[in-house]
Amino acid sequence: MKYLFLPMALLMTTCLHAAPLTISLDCAEWQKARQENNYHNALSWLQGYVTAYNQYEYAGHDPEGVLGTRDSEAVAQWMDNYCKRHKASTPREAIESLVEERQHVKKACPVRRQSGRPCIPAEEEEKPDINE
Repeated sequence: MKYLFLPMALLMTTCLHAAPLTISLDCAEWQKARQENNYHNALSWLQGYVTAYNQYEYAGHDPEGVLGTRDSEAVAQWMDNYCKRHKASTPREAIESLVEERQHVKKACPVRRQSGRPCIPAEEEEKPDINE
């Protein structure tokens, strides 16, 4: 039993000192990480946020989800453009604004029909590319 305790104790101390995942805290850090080609952790976090939104909230019909793309470089380019316009912003504020801007709004029937027939739902508008 005592021979099992030592390896477990060493393993636990190693796990406790593992480096945390760092992401960009603001747009200045994002831009610096992009210049140093060290932005992949932050980009993964952004894509994870969008994936969670697509899974639990998205009501549109685009198979690519709310962004209309799965291209990580397109998301990174969008983030670059956003940070140029909003220098004091954070990645979280950026991706929240993008999702809010592009989310599908379900339109209700303007008039409830007396006959009981369901109304014809409005067509979903085509979303432009995220970098347009």
